[in-house]
Amino acid sequence: MISVVAAQERIRERSVTLPAEPASLPQAHGRILREPVSSAEDLPPFDRSAMDGYVLRADDSASEFEIMGEIRAGETIDADLKAGQAMRIFTGARLPGPGLRVVMQEDVEAQPPRMRLLKRSDHLHVRHRGEDARAGEVLLEPGLALDAAAVALLASVGKTSPLVSRLPRVLHLTTGDEIVSPEQPLASGQIRNSNASLISALCREWGAGAVTHLHAPDHLETMIDLVDQASPKTYDIILVSGGSGAGKYDFTAELLQHLQAEIHFRQVDVRPGKPLIFATSAAQIVFGLPGNALSHFVCFHLFVLLALTGLLGRTQAPGAVAVLAEPLLDTMNSRETWWPVRSAFREGRLEVRPLPWKSSGDITRLPKADALIRVPGGTPELPAGTLVEYLSTRNPF
Repeated sequence: MISVVAAQERIRERSVTLPAEPASLPQAHGRILREPVSSAEDLPPFDRSAMDGYVLRADDSASEFEIMGEIRAGETIDADLKAGQAMRIFTGARLPGPGLRVVMQEDVEAQPPRMRLLKRSDHLHVRHRGEDARAGEVLLEPGLALDAAAVALLASVGKTSPLVSRLPRVLHLTTGDEIVSPEQPLASGQIRNSNASLISALCREWGAGAVTHLHAPDHLETMIDLVDQASPKTYDIILVSGGSGAGKYDFTAELLQHLQAEIHFRQVDVRPGKPLIFATSAAQIVFGLPGNALSHFVCFHLFVLLALTGLLGRTQAPGAVAVLAEPLLDTMNSRETWWPVRSAFREGRLEVRPLPWKSSGDITRLPKADALIRVPGGTPELPAGTLVEYLSTRNPF
């Protein structure tokens, strides 16, 4: 049995970033950028009006002007304005020459073909060429998760097929004779399959691509047949729910042998989630997850997410510290525990409130949880005000 820190280090070492691929702008949203992005031209590419109004010489001291025409956005008009001359101009339109300013339409009285200035302002109301960025300046760095603003910037510089990390493909196998589909009525001794929905949702929340789900009874040959039929080498991560322990009907280790995967550890000094298996083959990363739902939730955020992050080429979010808002009692256990909590900012600090849970199968508290906190092994209780290690379970990207 190894520590949480040692287990995480072994996972990081073996989670190599997937190759990059081009993606359209709609497909690029949420993906990890794998190349620097710059603009081929200055931004904005020309001096343009920031207001609807009138353009005139910046040094013109006249108060009345002859209107020489108008310039709409999208038009290119060159004009050598003289003192006492102006042109009607609209927001975003290219200025007709250098050394000009724009006066807002609210500050003039216009009776075409004449215009009288009612108010002078120190503002030029001009967006100058290159004031946002110069041609060749790197605007987006590799490793960035492309949010809506980044996708908009890509569009503005004409980068319509950016190189991004390929989305990891996940194969998820749930096991257990007692497990039935959520749609089925329960017979005696059966439970509904919540792990399939949990893993599928978590993988998609954190950036996986296709997630394929299979279910097998506690029968090794059936498990092997199902996985073989799914072409396992086409997946980057294989997750096996249940069967990671050492019981008579726990077959995950044997399945990994069939997949020619090298097991790097079989137990972690953590609660919940002790019987966690981590393995790798030439083709993919494999986890054997303990079957209980809360164990799934904890193991995903402590361990599986590290592999997913590595494959995507994401920068790992730094750890955080929070303040315990109320005491956490009766926590004594030889293993370190990762406890579900609800967090909130109050008076400038991050506070957490522990959520009670009965066992590693207790999923009822998870909808309220947005983080996990670490309780060191051998800790009988944590008083209110204690600083605790904090791991968010909400996707920050």
